[in-house]
Amino acid sequence: MKIVLTHHNPDFDALSSAVAAALLYRCDQVILSSNTEGNVSEYLDRVDLGIEISRMNKKELEDMPEEKIELAVVTDCKLKNRLGYLNKILSRADKVIVFDHHQSKESDIGADEIYFFPYGATTTILVNRIREENIPIDPEQATLLLMGIYEDTGFLSFNTTKSEDLRACAYLLDAGADLSGVPYYIKRDMSKEQVFLLNELLMNMTLIIAEGVYVGVSSASFDEYVDEISFLAHKIIDMENLDALFILVRLGDRIVLVGRSKTESIDASEICYHFGGGGHPAAASSIIKDRMLPEAFDTLKNVIKDKIKPTKNAESIMTYPVKCVSFYQTFDEALSLFMKYNLNMMPVVKEGATVGIISRKDILQGIKHGLSDEPVNSIMQIEFEKVNPDTPYYEVEDIILGANQKIVPVEKDGILVGVITRTDLLRLMREDMDKTPGYMKGRIKSLGLSKTRNLSNVLKDRLPEKYFSILEEVGMLSDELRMNAYIVGGFVRDLLMRNKNFDVDIVVEGDATVVARTYAGRKGAKVSVHDKFKTAVVILNGDRIDFATARTEYYDFPAAAPEVESSSIKNDLYRRDFSINSLAVQINNKDFGKLIDFFGGQKDIKDKKIRVLHNLSFVDDPSRVFRAIRFAVRFGFEIGPHTKKLIKHSVNLNLIERIAGVRLFQELKYILSEDNYIDALKLLDEYDLFKYYSAKEVYNSGKLENLENLEKIYSWYTFQFSEVCDEIYKSRFCVLFSNLTFKEVVNLGERFNFSGKMRDDLIKGLLKTKNVVLKITKTKEVTPAKVYRLLNPLSNEYIFSVGALLSQKDDYLIKDYFTKYRNTKLLISGNDLKKLGYKPSKLFGVVLEKLLDLKLDGYITNKEDELNWAKKLFREHGADG
Repeated sequence: MKIVLTHHNPDFDALSSAVAAALLYRCDQVILSSNTEGNVSEYLDRVDLGIEISRMNKKELEDMPEEKIELAVVTDCKLKNRLGYLNKILSRADKVIVFDHHQSKESDIGADEIYFFPYGATTTILVNRIREENIPIDPEQATLLLMGIYEDTGFLSFNTTKSEDLRACAYLLDAGADLSGVPYYIKRDMSKEQVFLLNELLMNMTLIIAEGVYVGVSSASFDEYVDEISFLAHKIIDMENLDALFILVRLGDRIVLVGRSKTESIDASEICYHFGGGGHPAAASSIIKDRMLPEAFDTLKNVIKDKIKPTKNAESIMTYPVKCVSFYQTFDEALSLFMKYNLNMMPVVKEGATVGIISRKDILQGIKHGLSDEPVNSIMQIEFEKVNPDTPYYEVEDIILGANQKIVPVEKDGILVGVITRTDLLRLMREDMDKTPGYMKGRIKSLGLSKTRNLSNVLKDRLPEKYFSILEEVGMLSDELRMNAYIVGGFVRDLLMRNKNFDVDIVVEGDATVVARTYAGRKGAKVSVHDKFKTAVVILNGDRIDFATARTEYYDFPAAAPEVESSSIKNDLYRRDFSINSLAVQINNKDFGKLIDFFGGQKDIKDKKIRVLHNLSFVDDPSRVFRAIRFAVRFGFEIGPHTKKLIKHSVNLNLIERIAGVRLFQELKYILSEDNYIDALKLLDEYDLFKYYSAKEVYNSGKLENLENLEKIYSWYTFQFSEVCDEIYKSRFCVLFSNLTFKEVVNLGERFNFSGKMRDDLIKGLLKTKNVVLKITKTKEVTPAKVYRLLNPLSNEYIFSVGALLSQKDDYLIKDYFTKYRNTKLLISGNDLKKLGYKPSKLFGVVLEKLLDLKLDGYITNKEDELNWAKKLFREHGADG
């Protein structure tokens, strides 16, 4: 048997989502508690939905036959206590699935699958699934589902309404939903007294902001009793998009207090209890007597401020996974870990629990004193504080700032699960500083320094619809799989800089291969997975989407290939080369568009600065030197002073020599492919980097002139023929190294470790270019035929190089070749020679080649001339026709 459950006292969203789940999973029965809302109860009495719906009291549920329950689906609810006595049936189910849209506590139901999306109604989530799976619904069912969405979104008017709710309604209308029947059950007209109070409450609203929670407090008066004040509270909290709302309404000689809360930081019942009332955390009320309204209002504000719970705890700010030292490891082994992960302090762990704290400074000092083989437990700090995940952040603050403890271990059930560092605390303090008045927020935004920036609108405005949809889909899928997903790197950088870049790189906290495989399966796309590194590539309609698992990396020695381990998004971004590439945007539904900037990338973009993330960046990967130069010239940025110093230091240490030849060439190729590559070459010269290509001087004022000539020729060509050269770097490569001798050119190919194909192309192309330039400059009379014979065997890239290396008085030869010579064809062929009576032989090729030369040089102008000259040439070679 398959069943559907929903919360105690169900409203229309609960009922309609339950019916939708029954249709989706082909369930046998929807079970409701017996105390349904009045309108819902009336609806169920009147309408037959073609689905078995049972309203059971507690005894009827207990008497229910002990039949095996294969599946139980719970809708519009993720907490057991909201199910009331219905939650007892869950223990009998083999599988439990939960659908909900409420942004409250985590589910305690223990479901096998949870589908949470913060739409306006839970019904919307299920309608989307019904639409995707083409499940038929009849008009009566469609009308109910429409009522569920309309009720929870206030007829699509509440601030919680999402575009998905509107699309679901459109689908239901297409399925035959009857709009005229909806208002009968869910429309609630306000009386004129309620309208008066609503306006007064909105006008008198005071906003309390504490711990990041927005609480509205208001008051109003009316001389007569007015019904359903709680309805006004419900309406206002959604209209104003508040986390919580408390209203005081004087009705005659008494005051009614109504509280509503959408956050676990505010317990409405606890506030109302102070005034002799009660309720539950989300909704509560109280009747206040013997107090004046102003007095009650002031008391209420003070109680709210006192009762707001901290929104940040240790778990929300800790760093994980944790790098730690074993209780039994030696000083030498500990130092290797410190160097490997580039840390200054680590917890010491024994059987999973934190037993001490050790610093790199202490380890180095101990080794200096000959303690290399001693265990770290001999000097570790044993007097320290640790916290659990629920510890409020201000207690952690007291430990770090008050007790001067540099790291605080976080343990759950006696097992180390995270650490909080000073950096983590400073970042939180910065976020708290950002909770400033509106006029200050505007100034922060104008400076581009806001830490809590959301780019959802930027993504929608600047991305083609297909890419925006991909991000939304992957984000929602990651929610389903309980993983966090982000777009990272150059994609985010160029989004902020308004540069076109559709190279989608997605990083997943968890396992990217699971997300990629699932996404490809749903979209019918191709997927290639690298399980060892937990990366994947999805090809969807020709577009490439790269998936990678969040990871950290370390280097065993300078310029070594990095070793990688799974990690968090924070550590993944820290391994990036420069701050401008360390940005990320979260794409999970709840936080879609949230910009992640741990390392000041936004500020460096604003300041137009290239800055490395740590001091050993160029030691770990010396090729980053060339990338710093490339990004600087591409974006017109300056290399920061400290980064400049580190580049020079890496050159002094000769670390560039350790870069593999293939990698060294790739970085040069990327630089030569940039539009502003000449500026990059100037920086390579400034940092004395050309010596890593060749011992001979490569770059000077004469070479700069050659390169400028090359760009003039290439610009002329692209304008003349409306063509671009995909491999223009080859032209620039040949000009750059044109002064090398034959042996030096061969050595260059060996330094770059060229494959046979690349050697035959670039190295031979360079040598042929030099040879053609030499022949042209040494030939007294350069005829069109000679130009054609020299240039025609070369590809365009090398022809451009020839033009750049010739003197300016000779560059007309290149232009004449492209405009006059290269497309010159004979009007006759071998067939015409056979018609003249000549037998096919190698002489045919010689004659035709000579005829083309004569035509290029102007001796032949028509077909008759070609035939006459052909006969003459055959006679000269002793051949008869």
